[in-house]
Amino acid sequence: MIELGRFQIDLELRTLWRDGERVPLGSRAFEILAMVVKAGGRLVTKDELMDAVWPETIVEENNIQVHLSALRKILGADRDLILTVPGRGYQLVQRHRAASAASAVKPPMPAPAGRPLPPPRTPLVGRDTAVAQIRSMLEHTRVLTLAGAGGIGKTSLAIEAARHAAVDFAEPVWFVELATLGTRDEVLAATAQGCGLPVEHATPGLAQIALVLADQRRLLVLDNAEHVIAHVAEMVEALVAANANLRVLVTSREPLRIMAEAILRVEPLDVPQPGCPDAQILQQSAVSLFLLRANSLQREVAADSAELRLVGEICQRLDGIPLALELAAARVVTLGVAGVHQRLDDRMAILAGGYRTALPRHQTLRATFDWSFALLDPDSQALFRRSAVFGGVFSFEAMCAVACDASLTVADAISAISELLAKSLVNVEFDGPVARYRLLESTRAYALEKLQAEGERQDMAVRHARYLSQCFMAHTAQTAQSAQSAQTVRGNADSVAALKHTLDDARNADDWAFSADGDVQLGIELASNLTGALLDSGMIAECCERASRAVHALDTLPAGSVDALGEMRVRAALASALPHVRGSVPTSERLWRSVLTLATEHGDAGFQARSLWGLWTTMISSGNIHESMQFAKRLRQLAQHCANPWQETLADQIAAISLHCLGRHAEAKAELLRTRDRFAELEYSGLRDNTIAVHPLVYCNGTLARIAWLEGHCGEAMKLVDTLVGLVRPDIMEPLLTHTLGASAAPLALMCGDLKRGAVYLEIMRSQAALHGLDVWRDYCNCLCAYRGILGGDEQRGVALLETSLNALIERGFRRLITLFITAYAEALVAAGRIDEASRRLTDTLQFCEANGEMVFAPELWRVLGVAAHAQRKLADAEACFIKAIDMARSQGARMWELRASLALAGLRQEYGRAAEALQMLERMALYFDAPSNATDVQTLFDTLATMRGAKRKSASPAAAVNSAPTDSRKRGPRKAGGSLARVD
Repeated sequence: MIELGRFQIDLELRTLWRDGERVPLGSRAFEILAMVVKAGGRLVTKDELMDAVWPETIVEENNIQVHLSALRKILGADRDLILTVPGRGYQLVQRHRAASAASAVKPPMPAPAGRPLPPPRTPLVGRDTAVAQIRSMLEHTRVLTLAGAGGIGKTSLAIEAARHAAVDFAEPVWFVELATLGTRDEVLAATAQGCGLPVEHATPGLAQIALVLADQRRLLVLDNAEHVIAHVAEMVEALVAANANLRVLVTSREPLRIMAEAILRVEPLDVPQPGCPDAQILQQSAVSLFLLRANSLQREVAADSAELRLVGEICQRLDGIPLALELAAARVVTLGVAGVHQRLDDRMAILAGGYRTALPRHQTLRATFDWSFALLDPDSQALFRRSAVFGGVFSFEAMCAVACDASLTVADAISAISELLAKSLVNVEFDGPVARYRLLESTRAYALEKLQAEGERQDMAVRHARYLSQCFMAHTAQTAQSAQSAQTVRGNADSVAALKHTLDDARNADDWAFSADGDVQLGIELASNLTGALLDSGMIAECCERASRAVHALDTLPAGSVDALGEMRVRAALASALPHVRGSVPTSERLWRSVLTLATEHGDAGFQARSLWGLWTTMISSGNIHESMQFAKRLRQLAQHCANPWQETLADQIAAISLHCLGRHAEAKAELLRTRDRFAELEYSGLRDNTIAVHPLVYCNGTLARIAWLEGHCGEAMKLVDTLVGLVRPDIMEPLLTHTLGASAAPLALMCGDLKRGAVYLEIMRSQAALHGLDVWRDYCNCLCAYRGILGGDEQRGVALLETSLNALIERGFRRLITLFITAYAEALVAAGRIDEASRRLTDTLQFCEANGEMVFAPELWRVLGVAAHAQRKLADAEACFIKAIDMARSQGARMWELRASLALAGLRQEYGRAAEALQMLERMALYFDAPSNATDVQTLFDTLATMRGAKRKSASPAAAVNSAPTDSRKRGPRKAGGSLARVD
């Protein structure tokens, strides 16, 4: 602070004060005043002023006169302090006058008049609670340090809090700026000057400053203490020891660490969460500051929702740091909101141009970090820049595994991480007792620059990728252990929840490995472990994407370039994910066959079992049931050879599912019930094998539910569906939930005629498929929606949607359970008059099913072929098709297919005068079903019987006719076991 008569000029804060009050002064006028004052009486030429005030700008000389006139008007009675030397320049004359006055008269010692609080540059946003908290804490806390990262807004918060707290003190608040100081004497001198003590001839000692402050109830604000923290700590401890009424408010990037100190961590401003609505975005304090700063520059920002959302993302990526937000908002004038958003990856370059009156380190984001980085010792600097390879949170173990070497030991890292935490360059959060560290995004961007400048980025990237690969390998090994084992693997890979903390890092490392500067073989190694973890965590689409890239790279390398185990892992992950995402079933089959070949060559029984299971699922998905049975048998042989009872039971179960698809439902049901009991025994005994990622009860109950419906037990089928959906785990839902809804729950609800329940399942399925990028299940869901539309009477829309969705599935080679939709599609085509097209589709499908063994829907295909023949008035052909359908359904024990075909045949016979024969046939069919059924087909049966009996004027009511039917089970056949399900529609 330099005295000029009644005026004081602060060159650091670029402010002019008069009797303790700030005087508004334009930036050009202040530059002229500062140049003259800093010259200390030396003549300042016009050229010097022009070069300093208007650099690289051509302006008229009279600009100096204009600003000097304004300056002299402000100085008033002291206007002659600046002397104009015509033709030469300008000179400060105040020092000569002061010297002569001092020789004439020795003035009395003035009363201490400290430096007041500087005025705020801009309104403080989002800190009302903190201001109130600071004021409250100062009532009982002698030393309060506001600690936080650079640019977090500590100074602005301290000034505002001190302004509010001033009324609580008898004496005025004194403010001391420490930013430009470096020694103990400079700290003492600045504090003395801030407290109003003269410092012209000698720096007052600590005791002298304490004496001035003794017995005063006063608030002293010490700003920017981190670089002289030891000197400030010594001084503050002495001052508060001498005066119990003194309160000291300190701002620093690290605490003082003295006994009397309380610490308040200054947190970032609130930022919007991803996907939150516009109203919530506007409520966040970071957004409010950004908009205030941008709008103050006469730039209308966030005029529409899209731009507001970009503002929200900017605030989020800048971590709510006020300085970064203000610098970004200033760039909006030239780049626009979208331009700033696009350039955040280069934030160190664009986030500059802060207030001219700000400290130099607050004028650019890089300068802010340079200031903090320069305060670190070499070990802390090394750990800081090396930690930049972690994109998310990381444990101490992970940090040491990547960052430590001969030059940075674990002991060094312990000291360094403490230093980084103290200086607010690293954040820490606790997951129970486990500490996890994180660099804010802007901090990490700066650290990456330092890592690159030091030439360490490539080496750290390799070490980071290798460490992550080991983490995920340990996770894979743990997954393969028995279910009851709770063995902990590597530090941050000891559970799925902990493992997710490393995913951001793994993604970055994976991207780097396959980049031009990366290491492809290391990338394949990492991907082979990462993709398995992604698959286990239900991240199917991402697993498919990363595995595809790795397999493509693998195919370009010479044979043997990659470890066989890693190759099997990455190919198996892609083969598992493809049928859900892109749905290329033939590609999945080729991948599984290559895994099987490798596993056989290397004697890896685990991957042999996985590949046989994978090939079974692929064959089921492609509709090749004969082949699926062969792979089920091979899995059973392998399990017996390896004495693995769990895998043997699984092999029996999938063989039973293949039997069901072949139309052998009774055999399938008996075997499924046996294996279900067997799995329960194995689970109870702890004999579970996690080599194959499958929930056997889901496949078992789903198939049993379909068999129950086919046998006519609709209530039992829906009870099994409820059990089935309940088996889905809430922590990892996909792809199990979507598969359960699509393959079992939704189609069975629709086949039972419960359209509303089916619609609920479909809405959830549609949402899940979109959320997780499950393209195949999206098309399958469209087929189900079209099927529901046809059942509900909207045949025109249903036909159009079925046509596109069915074709999409078939092009991918996916034919699992789609024959049901083909029959519905063909029947709708017949109703629309497109009979030839329907017949061709049915015939082609029937030939495919007969060739590949998918016979579960064959009776329904024959029935709809009869419907097409009937529509063409080929009555004999129609009757033959219906009879074929009935005979096939009876041989399979599929009462529902038999019922549908019987209703069609009865209608045909009634049409050409064989009503009695038709009635007799339906009455025999009615023996197998309960009249009060919720199933649409069963209701149709009894409604038709009632109509036919009425037409023949039978004396008995339909109910009596049914009740008079034989009750002997040998004559009636099986009765429906369900029927308790409440009707929804």
